[in-house]
Amino acid sequence: MTSIHFDQPIDRKNTNCTKYDGMAATFGRTDVLPMWIADMDFPVSEEITAAIRRRADHPVYGYNTTPEGYFAAFTAWVQELHGWNIPPEWVCHTPGVLTALSAAILAFTEPGDKVLIQPPVYFPFSSTIEALGRQVLNNPLRYEDSRFSMDFTDLEERAREAKLFVFCSPHNPAGRVWTREELARTEEICRKNNLLVFSDEIHSDIVYQPARHLLFPSLSDWSRENCILAMSPSKTFNIAGLEASFITIPNQERRERYQHFLRYGLHVANCNTFGLAAAQAAYQRGGPWYRQLMAYLKGNMDYLDQALMEKVPQVRLVRSEATYILFLDMRELGLEPEALQTFLLERVRAALNPGPTFGPGGQGFMRINIATQRANLEQFVERLAAEAAKLHG
Repeated sequence: MTSIHFDQPIDRKNTNCTKYDGMAATFGRTDVLPMWIADMDFPVSEEITAAIRRRADHPVYGYNTTPEGYFAAFTAWVQELHGWNIPPEWVCHTPGVLTALSAAILAFTEPGDKVLIQPPVYFPFSSTIEALGRQVLNNPLRYEDSRFSMDFTDLEERAREAKLFVFCSPHNPAGRVWTREELARTEEICRKNNLLVFSDEIHSDIVYQPARHLLFPSLSDWSRENCILAMSPSKTFNIAGLEASFITIPNQERRERYQHFLRYGLHVANCNTFGLAAAQAAYQRGGPWYRQLMAYLKGNMDYLDQALMEKVPQVRLVRSEATYILFLDMRELGLEPEALQTFLLERVRAALNPGPTFGPGGQGFMRINIATQRANLEQFVERLAAEAAKLHG
């Protein structure tokens, strides 16, 4: 494995990528730093590229079955990183975690049922729930002392009304890795209310020491039998465009019902030809690249935290234990949400995800993607410092 030069800029324009080529549609301009959607400005590992090339050499790209060892590659990765042994037969394929969530909502709830989420949280949760004719039930997180936490009193109340709980662990965008104690309390509340848990753990590999991620279904016999665990190599290995996710359902009856919806209701059980090759190569041979990535991301997070404290003390990084898409607390700038978005786009010339889109509790925050070259973060901080000084001048 050669050393990856994560500082080396890559021109991604005109490659049909959302992050760059989609800025005009999303933000109305293209002359801004793209620090929003959750993919990385880094080259994937050589092993992934080689696997795709080998598959591309065969000139037929027809329907697929999963290759030998495909699910075992995923389960071996989970065993190594998270210490939980998943039998490969528990695992299903979906193109993405949101597809997996849609299937779970259709399979295990009825129109009008309430689905519980914890905002400010990944915004497609609420839009997916509403689009499928279910009701969003919010259990907002608390923000105290620069840290998000769960409101368990409110969670107990809301859990009585809900049919399904969409749990984000680690949490996007709060960056929380839930502790064993927090997870145990959550499990207790769900168990008491017989609440099925869809646990989105797509960011579980991007965790910074000393935090340690615990898979929700590994907590107890009950959590194992009442959880749908969603994971993917897309965030870890920067292959979101290849559409491969791994959905673990230990309970056989639920798994069979779920797979029926995937195959006959949504027709998404087949796999992407190149996604198969990429995902298997990532889990089998991507470890060295992943370890270099984690070191670089940690350096970026440390840089941004220190630079903001020194140059823009009105803006604080919500210190994250996980993910590379982090919340910035910008409330001290004193701007209303729309004015804050305008300030960043027109004066700082940077595209970030507005906090309010993540739901209640997101006002005054913006989500920044640090999975980019350090020079881009430096440019962002310099621009922000200059414009913040003018703002209060």
